[in-house]
Formats: sequence, C-alpha cells, structure tokens
Amino acid sequence: MKGDCDIMYRYFIQPILDKYKDSLVGYEMLIREYVNGHWQLPQCFSALPKQVQSELLVTVAQKLSRKIGFVYFNLTWEQFLDNEFAQILIKTQKEISPVHLVIEIIEEPVQINYSFEQIIQQFNFYRQHGALITLDDVGTGINTLENIRCFFPYIFGLKFPLQNFRAEGRQEQIITELAVWEKIAATNNISLVVEEIGRA
Repeated sequence: MKGDCDIMYRYFIQPILDKYKDSLVGYEMLIREYVNGHWQLPQCFSALPKQVQSELLVTVAQKLSRKIGFVYFNLTWEQFLDNEFAQILIKTQKEISPVHLVIEIIEEPVQINYSFEQIIQQFNFYRQHGALITLDDVGTGINTLENIRCFFPYIFGLKFPLQNFRAEGRQEQIITELAVWEKIAATNNISLVVEEIGRA
C-alpha cells in the first residue's frame, strides 16, 4: 500500500507461540517501507502515516482471523499518546474483532514530557475499547523494573528481548534475567513473550 510521497508499506508477520500448549496464538505485525528496491525498517516510526498503518493492519488481521486471537502492533510512546491515532486504532479494533489488537509500546526517544496521569488515562481508554497493551524490551534500555512497575496494573504483557542481551554481550545474564521477569509476570498476572528464541 502506498502512503505519503508514494512510499510503499507492508506488514511482515512474526508468529507468537504458546510454549505450554504448543500452539499459535498470534502474530506480531512488523511494518516495512519499500526504498530503493528493497523492504527496510522505517527510519522513524512516528512519521509513518496513521491511516495507512490502520488500513494495512485491518487487511492482514482479517485474513488471519480464523487462525489467531491476537495481533501485536508496534507504537512509540508518542504515537500511543496521540489521541487522533488512538481513535483510529479503536476503530481498527472494532473492525478486526474478535481478534484482539495488542498495542506494543517500543523504545524510541520521546520528545515531549508526558505526565503519569496522561499515560494512565490512555491505558484505560484503550482497555475500555478492547485493545490490550504490552511493553517491549523489558530489562534493557529504559524499560527497567523501576521505570515500568507502576504500569503493571494496566497492561496485558511484557516482551523480553534475547537479541538485546546478545547485542550487548550479556548472554551470560539471560537465564537469570529471564527467570526474574517470568516471576514478575506471574506475580502480576500478565503475559510474557520471549523474543528471538530460535536465533543464534
């Protein structure tokens, strides 16, 4: 699908599996833009056309609806707190029901200072309309336990990034850190997705 300046966008899907039931539960939607003859990661997620993302998401989710219960959709904090985008995504959630839209908040530098109250209000708005929230890259970057524990009552899940630990040369910490986050998720009754399990 074409967006602004005739840049083409599409979603690539990544399966999310339930290790206990050995079953497919959902897909993460990974948006890419077509530049100079190949698909690549967008340079700035905040600059992606909102309506294009929504239309693509609906198209893909409806095709997959008989197979899965969840589609994970990446947003920056700024996109998550954008009220116009929130309205678009709530409309999207209605169109893809009974599939649940899971808003995955990624780490991208935030240019605006948002209050805790604004963030909680947005969490509640999405939840009231059937969308779920998960936080990406826990245990690395700014998503430390100290920074995100206050959000646990409002979110659906967490994502633990094996690839970040490998990239930082912290492979020896993976087992210990993963055990910590598994306990945190269980204690707070939220899901935990472990990323990049099958990659070296």
